Amino acid sequence: MGRRPIGCKYFLMTTFDRVLPTLLQICEQTEGFHNFKRACAVRDLRGRIRLVLDPQETQPQEQTSSFCSALESKIGNQLKSYFVPPILTTLGTGERARVAREILNSAHPWKNCSYEDPVSGNPVVPQGNRWRLLERRLSKHSWLDSDKLTPPWPLVKGVPPLVTFYSFKGGVGRTTSLASCAWQLAREGKRVAIIDLDLEAPGLGALLEAETQRGAVDAIVDFLAVGSLDLDGLHAPAQGFGAEDAMQVDVVPAGNLDINYLEKLARLDFINATPWDSRKASPVEDALRALVLKVRSALKPDYIFLDARAGLHDLAGLSLHGVSHVDVLVGRASEQSFRGLDIAIQALGIRKNSQDLRCIVVHGFAPRDPESDSGKLELAKFQERTYDSFCEHIYEEDPPAPTDKTAAHWPWPLRQDPDLERFSSILSVRDNLFSEQHQHLLLRIKELCSPEPQSNANSGDEESEEDLP
Repeated sequence: MGRRPIGCKYFLMTTFDRVLPTLLQICEQTEGFHNFKRACAVRDLRGRIRLVLDPQETQPQEQTSSFCSALESKIGNQLKSYFVPPILTTLGTGERARVAREILNSAHPWKNCSYEDPVSGNPVVPQGNRWRLLERRLSKHSWLDSDKLTPPWPLVKGVPPLVTFYSFKGGVGRTTSLASCAWQLAREGKRVAIIDLDLEAPGLGALLEAETQRGAVDAIVDFLAVGSLDLDGLHAPAQGFGAEDAMQVDVVPAGNLDINYLEKLARLDFINATPWDSRKASPVEDALRALVLKVRSALKPDYIFLDARAGLHDLAGLSLHGVSHVDVLVGRASEQSFRGLDIAIQALGIRKNSQDLRCIVVHGFAPRDPESDSGKLELAKFQERTYDSFCEHIYEEDPPAPTDKTAAHWPWPLRQDPDLERFSSILSVRDNLFSEQHQHLLLRIKELCSPEPQSNANSGDEESEEDLP
């Protein structure tokens, strides 16, 4: 329970953040609780808590009922309206017992569960792997669920890698970085498909001068309605790159901005298909996967770039955690940006370990003079903050050295350029987007997009295009 200051006094207050630790503490410190084999906390859509217990088979039903009644009173006295009785148990053959068994069998082990020791203040971790946790959510599954998701196809030779460009805040150079990488690839003769998933604040279509009848939001709502989608009228060349390069880059804009655009946004459903099982994809996740599969098969690009929604939006989470092979995290050297990068890295760490992660951090608007005192200070601070985040959330034992430029934490600088902050057309800043620093960024992304050597040397053939989903 939190403490709120009132002058020089404090009073105890039940808050959302303290409900689960308080429940743990009450149960773990109640005599007789350790006789139960399993326990599950269920947090509903309003944040209220229910408790499910699985007694030993030899425990008499009357003893269990008496214990649960006393425990309900203790929990209710502490958590007030945050607790919803009765405690469900698996004893018996009635409907409540059936629901209790279903909940316990569906819930995931409660990772990192602990409560604070009231005397020492140190965290106490319950013993015995007894606890389960079931969270009911309206959204943010792609940010919070711990199940490992896989891209729509494996990263192997001959198929396009999916690269997500993400930033916690807008205006940090995310879309400009994406455009630079796509343009450079076009100059190399590669075909690139770009999908604008910044649906609440679209701008990629206008930036690249790609005029279409429909966009990504249309593809998604079509799929939600009828279970299929079509690319007709959905993509156009990046005319902003000029006639020479435009035909190498296909752009799927967000859509045409009018009142119907809002009606389409209002129908995006991010709730998981099965409330008890977070592993079931949401309708929008199914639609997004269908869209990138259609882009791959119809447009046959060498690379697919996703311009993700800024912030902690559900679609940004799906782009990072559910679809992409490579994640490009763009931020600036500000406390707000550091905190946003930290939570994005933490969410990636829930789904991916250091071996699976293919990630690059971009230091947007880095100092123009890196050798100045202020420039050195900013670069060092950015490096320190990203390294600390990766050590806490991604790296396991034996983390790489802080100065290891091949490691995921190393921030790649894109220096301040006034021309890139204000321009009338992207063609007018072509030379800026082909600068040495942008070339280095693309080179690193291409390295991350290269498949690892086949681990099974005896397998013989690689997967062919036809064998992939």
